[in-house]
Amino acid sequence: MSVLTDFWKFIQGKTLGGKTVEVSEKDVLEYIDKKEWNRLALYEFALHSGINIIANALSACEVRTFKKWEEIRKDQYYRWNYEPNVNMNASQFKQKLVWSLIYKNECLVIQGVNGDFLIADSYTHEEYAAGQDLFKNVTVCGSDGNGLSHAHTFTRTFRMEDVLFYRLSNRNITALLNQLVMEYEELLKAAVQKFYKSGGERGIITIEANASTANYGVKEDGTPRTFNDVYTELMNKQFAKYFKSTNAVLPLFKGFSYDTKGGEASKKSTSEIKDVTDLTDEIYAKVANALQIPPTLLRGDVANVSDLTKNLITFGIDPFAKMIETENNRKLYGKEVLDGNYQMIDTSAIMHMSAVEIAGASDKMIACGGWNIDDIRKKAGDAPLNTEWSKRHFITKNYSNIEDIENNALITSEKNKGGIDKDE
Repeated sequence: MSVLTDFWKFIQGKTLGGKTVEVSEKDVLEYIDKKEWNRLALYEFALHSGINIIANALSACEVRTFKKWEEIRKDQYYRWNYEPNVNMNASQFKQKLVWSLIYKNECLVIQGVNGDFLIADSYTHEEYAAGQDLFKNVTVCGSDGNGLSHAHTFTRTFRMEDVLFYRLSNRNITALLNQLVMEYEELLKAAVQKFYKSGGERGIITIEANASTANYGVKEDGTPRTFNDVYTELMNKQFAKYFKSTNAVLPLFKGFSYDTKGGEASKKSTSEIKDVTDLTDEIYAKVANALQIPPTLLRGDVANVSDLTKNLITFGIDPFAKMIETENNRKLYGKEVLDGNYQMIDTSAIMHMSAVEIAGASDKMIACGGWNIDDIRKKAGDAPLNTEWSKRHFITKNYSNIEDIENNALITSEKNKGGIDKDE
């Protein structure tokens, strides 16, 4: 469960009985004092970073469309590369699709009456072994730009053949990650506590005998503040903030005194720091492995970024692209894919290549007829010339048809035998 979800459940606990109350700074501090706020913050940050890497990479991919094996740019091309619906561009659409896939392990996309592709925020999925699955109560949320969501729930029931339904696997990866990170939680808490205690503040608090009968005023609800109330607040809140602050003043109630007994909070040994960083790296590594992202790339290391990016595309992006591509082809084109009507998600656009970097490969690809001039310009990030000659494919004389090679070999062999008149 996410940190924000836990926080809102905490706030909702204060509004039982239907009462509307204002959430004050005290409520937030009370939640933070319980150490719930930082419980999974590191995991959430790592997970969000990983999802952003995949979403940003996938949004850079071009969805290429083909008809009769010839690449075309018609309605489907425009939908998937520019405007899936009137409220989202293609980049935003792909990012939301990836977020839904990783968080929910699945994503439902429906088409509106005008052909718009809409990502469902919630729905009821009825699964059947022998018949088509059904999707009911499909709700799509929109926003007015001010953070206010306007949801629309469709009354119709969608069949599996009517929708695009993407699913990563049979297990929700974020649920498994949550369970795994919970196992690291106690270790991380212990490491942090060891870090704080290393060279930490030490002292003695003295409580006078008459402190238990002193007058400490009243609480917010008007009831008298007792010695136990003052002692609990002092030990659980005031001292906790005092010890963690670099510079602080500790107010004490009548009858209480405090004497420091040494210790410098700034002195932390390599061991305590390494305990925390090792567990931090471990959590990052687990999230990265789950998302098939190189751990060093998730942590932001830039060494060998080219090799890391290739690894990311192969194991982290291509499976997403292939899954989306396959679902789109079987639902949008059906068996027409056998006749060359299909779409392909081109992940090569993720890896930026300059003209200098692809110069050698370009020469070879032109020589064998693999690329034309426009293909090379697109690979290098330049606009295609879109002329008749720039679309032509060339081949050097170094390449020959296998039948021609066999015929030439036969003619040479006959000549060597004297079976063919050389004057002819």
